[in-house]
Amino acid sequence: MFWTISILFLFLAALFVLVPLWRHYRPDADTERLRTRTNLTIFEERQRELQIELDNGIIDPAQYEELLLELQKSLLNDTIQATSDEASGVAGNSRQGQPLNSSNKTRKSASSDRLSRAVPLVMVLLIPVAAYLMYDRWGYLGDVQLMDLYEQSIASDNDEEQLRDLVIALGRVVQEDETNEWAWYFLGRNFSNLGMFGEAEIAFQRASDLMPEGPDKAATLGLLAQIKYLMAEGAMTDEVLATVEQARSINPSENASLQLLAVDAEMQGDLSAAIGYWRLMIQSNPNSTQAQQLRQRIAVAQQQLAGQEGDGELAGPRIEVSLSLTEGLLLPSGMRVFIAVRSAEQDGMPPLAATDLVVDDLPVTVTLDNNMALTPAFNISSAETVYVSATVSRSGSANVQSGDYRVQSEPFTHDGELNTIELVIGVGDVVP
Repeated sequence: MFWTISILFLFLAALFVLVPLWRHYRPDADTERLRTRTNLTIFEERQRELQIELDNGIIDPAQYEELLLELQKSLLNDTIQATSDEASGVAGNSRQGQPLNSSNKTRKSASSDRLSRAVPLVMVLLIPVAAYLMYDRWGYLGDVQLMDLYEQSIASDNDEEQLRDLVIALGRVVQEDETNEWAWYFLGRNFSNLGMFGEAEIAFQRASDLMPEGPDKAATLGLLAQIKYLMAEGAMTDEVLATVEQARSINPSENASLQLLAVDAEMQGDLSAAIGYWRLMIQSNPNSTQAQQLRQRIAVAQQQLAGQEGDGELAGPRIEVSLSLTEGLLLPSGMRVFIAVRSAEQDGMPPLAATDLVVDDLPVTVTLDNNMALTPAFNISSAETVYVSATVSRSGSANVQSGDYRVQSEPFTHDGELNTIELVIGVGDVVP
């Protein structure tokens, strides 16, 4: 595809040179006829001038005959030259209606005209060759050629035969260039899809070692942690935890690592921890399909926790929040609303408990407790003095931005019991 597109663009670029060149140098019958008529007109005018000079005695008959003969010869030579130019396609200044006695100039410019035509043609041929040679030397042609392999790797998760072909193709790439981190990464993906976890571990480890610090490296480390977890038969070993921590030190919201931690917590029966990890995953992309599925899992897990406590009573502090809009404030349907309990002692830290809904649900009353914490160790019980905030987000993000509506309560001490807070969002609560 790359070669097809590049050749097409080169052809189009060449037309910008070749078409004007052809138009400029093609034989033009109208121009030739104009030149012939101009020469005849000049001949007739000069002949009349000679006749007047003869009649006035300025020249004698012998001189008149001699000058008239020269004038006729000049007209004949110019006519022959014009015919030759038209037949050979030569176009120079002589085609612009030059007067008589221009044959010598025309002949002198003929070679110059041929050179002026040859130079653009040669350049049109040489520029693509030079461009490809330089691109092959200093460009990223290899990466462009590998793009097809990467796209096929993304689209071929269920085709075992194609996966094996891709493994072979990518294997050749890493043999030729062991520093190509993306070739290692997609090789790891294909190995893992084939169930070849040992080979996938090696490929992901190599890819992560080559990648610079950033989200891509964190994502690769997250996949590496999952592979190590499977290799350890579902045990959260020190090696797996170290890889997870390395990924989250780069990106605390790295999805694959949070998935692994949530799965392990759920398998261990620690639903509170699993809920915390799921909420972190939702925060990174609250409008995704995965976020909707995670909200359903959280609701199920909270019901299970409520049943374990007996009679639906939840242990620890609970904060009942009644949220409404002031009368007359109309907001677009579907805007997301985030309600959170935050520590008054450590401002700027993540919320101690949080939930989200849409503006269509208002007015509403929700209860926040330790089971709604983002992380098990950082919940409502971990702070003595807290406050409640509510944000109506225009962007759909939990991060407060200009133009959002935000209101918060005064700080209070929860005392480990049920507390009731009422919040009303008004017109003047717009974030500047």
